[in-house]
Amino acid sequence: MRSNILIILLFVSCLLFSFDSALAIGIGTKPSFLDLELKVGQPKKTEILVYNISQEAGIFQVFPDELNEWIEIEPNNFRLEAGENKKVKITVLAKEEGKKATNLSVLANPLDRQSFSVSSGIKIPMQLNVREERLIFSAFALGFISQNWIWITGILVICLIGFFLVKYFNRRKKAVSPPENLPVETSSQ
Repeated sequence: MRSNILIILLFVSCLLFSFDSALAIGIGTKPSFLDLELKVGQPKKTEILVYNISQEAGIFQVFPDELNEWIEIEPNNFRLEAGENKKVKITVLAKEEGKKATNLSVLANPLDRQSFSVSSGIKIPMQLNVREERLIFSAFALGFISQNWIWITGILVICLIGFFLVKYFNRRKKAVSPPENLPVETSSQ
């Protein structure tokens, strides 16, 4: 009975090891977690570092598991040689207030796909704490000023010139006209 089990185990192990081995690209990222404070409608930028820790080149992909319409990744698909790394820029534009969570998935595929290969990957947890901008008037005023700063500067310069001209002519007027309370001398001859 024992010999039958040993023969079966030997046969199964021979079958398993007779096929080509499956290899995966080694992958690493920094940071291992993203926690971002955001305001609705204001983009927030951050970076991750993706590196290839294997001995062969690979194609790497970075994408969010959820919130695709909020998260922009550049570049999202790139090649890394053995031992290379690449900074990936991430821009998040929140659409609504609240706490959101998703993962950034980083996948690595070997360049040589002739043999059976396995993709490897890492998921980077991403926490988004989104607040609503409460100062509506100040945001409106800042937007208005940033769009119309040339006109506003021109108006301020004209007002300042007018103010100084009025002061100048008022001083001149006072210097030219004689005082009103002085007694007038009359000569009697």
